[in-house]
Amino acid sequence: MKLHSSVWAAGIAAALLSSCSGTALKKAFREPANEFRPQPFLHLNGHLDRDHIRRQFTEARDSAGFGGVAVLPVSSQPHWYDGHPCPGMTPEYMSEEYFAGYKDMLEVSRHNGTDIILYDDIDFPSGSAGGKLAEEYPQYTRKYLEKQETDITGGRRFRHEFTVDSTMTVMAVSALELDTRETVDLGPYFSGNVLDWDVPPGKWRIMLFTCRYGVGGVHGHLVDYMQPEAVDTLMKMTYGEYDRRFSGYFGNVIRKTFFDDVGFVHMEQTWTPAITDIFREKYGLNPALYYPALFYDIGPETGKARIAFYDIRAELMAEGYVRAVSEWAETRHLKSMGHPPENYSPNTVVASGDILKFYRHVDIPLLDAILYFRRGLHGFKQVSSAADIHDRPVVGAELCGAYPADMDSLMMYRITLEALARGVNFTVPHGMWYDTDPMAVRIPPLIAPENPLLKDALKGYSLSTGRSCMLLQGGRRVADIAVLWPIQSVQAESWMFRDQTSGLPIANWVPDNVVNYTLSDILTDSLQRDFTYIHPENLSSGKVTVNGRILTLNNRENIQEYQVLIIPGGDYISADALKEIYSFYNNGGKVIVLASLPSRSSEFGRDREITETMERIFGPVLPARDTTVTGQNGGKFIFSSSCNAGEISKMLELTGYMPDAIFPDAAPDNAGYINYLHKVRNGRNFYYITNTTDKEYDREISLRGEFRKVEIWDPHTGDICPADARIQDGRTYVPVSVPPVRSCFIVTK
Repeated sequence: MKLHSSVWAAGIAAALLSSCSGTALKKAFREPANEFRPQPFLHLNGHLDRDHIRRQFTEARDSAGFGGVAVLPVSSQPHWYDGHPCPGMTPEYMSEEYFAGYKDMLEVSRHNGTDIILYDDIDFPSGSAGGKLAEEYPQYTRKYLEKQETDITGGRRFRHEFTVDSTMTVMAVSALELDTRETVDLGPYFSGNVLDWDVPPGKWRIMLFTCRYGVGGVHGHLVDYMQPEAVDTLMKMTYGEYDRRFSGYFGNVIRKTFFDDVGFVHMEQTWTPAITDIFREKYGLNPALYYPALFYDIGPETGKARIAFYDIRAELMAEGYVRAVSEWAETRHLKSMGHPPENYSPNTVVASGDILKFYRHVDIPLLDAILYFRRGLHGFKQVSSAADIHDRPVVGAELCGAYPADMDSLMMYRITLEALARGVNFTVPHGMWYDTDPMAVRIPPLIAPENPLLKDALKGYSLSTGRSCMLLQGGRRVADIAVLWPIQSVQAESWMFRDQTSGLPIANWVPDNVVNYTLSDILTDSLQRDFTYIHPENLSSGKVTVNGRILTLNNRENIQEYQVLIIPGGDYISADALKEIYSFYNNGGKVIVLASLPSRSSEFGRDREITETMERIFGPVLPARDTTVTGQNGGKFIFSSSCNAGEISKMLELTGYMPDAIFPDAAPDNAGYINYLHKVRNGRNFYYITNTTDKEYDREISLRGEFRKVEIWDPHTGDICPADARIQDGRTYVPVSVPPVRSCFIVTK
């Protein structure tokens, strides 16, 4: 079992912030170490040559200020936008000549004092071993839940031959009565590939569910991320080859690994055979009676069946490839880093299973801010919240990939500042290219000294980003608000292909009464209130506990104390989680529910517990309109059917909590936002303030608490100046002036 050191906090920053004099910290801030600076992708799209490698790597350090590169081999493919052919890497991926070129990169990096991030495949997603897995071990490629079905009228004998071959594993044979929604296990009547059944009266849908490999499609060549023997085989083909040759570079030149887009996107019926047996063992129920719920309504247990199946799939994702990579890295003194596809989108059920579980074993949870400006911005907190829950001190971001080729430095700064304000503290710009000819750069923009639009800005960008990341890595993030992750309500209403046929962008369909995406925008961008998503299981497992009027996130380092819990809608909730929420309310805690009150249990057979708890709070008739009830110990349960900035602000005022920081006149404009993030390390407070609007933000900010020594640290210039702060009524007022698309730190003791 993997044991993470949650007190690991990015080397130099940990030592400086936990021990030393302010002088040493200030010096390290002005000249941040390579581990905090951007380390962009270097796409290998040409013939590897030692002199070219030496020149390019040295220029990346000296002219761009990068701390290293993430080496990404690519194949010859059409250009991302206009389709013209673009070159790939030579020699062949995983050939001895390739590894010789890789060693040249390692040696140059060692000489230059910079890092290499080990990317684990060619192109993306990770998981194909350059196509060799599908060629040599097709049985280990990803698998899909398929359904063969036929409708019949009962009252007769039915004999039917299904198509079953060696690529398939039978999951279940089931019948669904279309009027009563009764389900029947037809396994006893199925032999070989033939069903022979005396059908009772009624209208029946007969279904054979199989799990099949070799389906093809966009990502059919990828490994089954959830099958241990498949993952083990793939890792020997990829990670094992680097281990055999380059273990002497692990922990010094190679410090991080990188996996890319590990998930379900473009194939939401991704499945694996183990799910059936796990369902039976975990719930003590016959899976054949519940498989139809993944496609149809089977009555009152439909939502619970979907939650059960999808939760197993999410667990297998977290415990499969993702965990195996992290354990491999840990034994070699490396940190694992990576992300699933659509990690910023509201429906992670069809993208990666459950985003808060996905990152359970990842040392550096990663998000990717790609394709266009602010895509998925309101979902960035999903990734940083996963890092918070699992006590991970570093959060990475893959930035700017597939942006327009004419992206300027102002846009690069905007993207970075908005990511850092939402919890990111390590960046992988997307990126450098080995062959920098514009016709050879398959995915723009080129973020390298060869780009005339960026070359003069890169060194300053690397400095300011490195300074910010050094102060933001590790520590305890102050967040007063917990938002309950509504995964179960999304799972309950997600049937196979619902997202695909929704007419919305991929992984964007959610039930109408699930509003966490809107809430994230309001709290972060309109109200400047930081928050953390917590999983329902965190409440029942003891990860988050009730301590009087506070909910506490129990970590070794990143301990958080929440004064308010917000439930962002949805019909389903865990009965165990609701029990803890009720205890919080009874102890004087403040709970806000938006859009709809929970009415059903996510667990089988526990709906009555939900009803009884809600009745204890609101009485026998649940409110249909906005309502506030107050408990005996001063707890509040506030329900609003709407979700807008004005209502949320009023509800937060009703709870009576004192905001951590108050930013007057900080409404967003058409260009950007005023955002902040508050970290505490070794008695110091670091308030990071970003301004991506088109106007200077010149106001007096109010901080909770009385601070006698206050300084302004400017990551763009390295300047550190005392602030003219004043104290009044238990708060500290600090005047700040942040130019457009800039940032600053308020540092207090």
